[in-house]
Amino acid sequence: MKKILIVDDETGIVEEIKSFLAEEGYEVRTADTAKSGIQVLEEMNPDVVFIDVKLPDMSGIEVLRFAKEKHPRTRTVMVTGYVDQNLMDEAESLGRDAFLQKPFDLIRIVEEIECLTA
Repeated sequence: MKKILIVDDETGIVEEIKSFLAEEGYEVRTADTAKSGIQVLEEMNPDVVFIDVKLPDMSGIEVLRFAKEKHPRTRTVMVTGYVDQNLMDEAESLGRDAFLQKPFDLIRIVEEIECLTA
């Protein structure tokens, strides 16, 4: 079973994604801050982590940086509702594996997971 972590503070969206992915057979955990996301990342060692760029306590870029340094095999997908080219360039330079812009459909998330873990 593939392990997925979603780090995003939009509770409604996160719960919808979590429920859908669980029905598809994935183990899913969530975190609503960067700090809790890093903690879950350490505990879980997920196959894929979806990271919102804007989090309440710090930038999702910091979660990405931690993931790439401490868990280099974990695939990372940056998620955002807006495109800030500087942040996207920074995420790319840190080695993010994919990028999704909100809103996105649930099938697209599964396609990203399967592509990244194939």
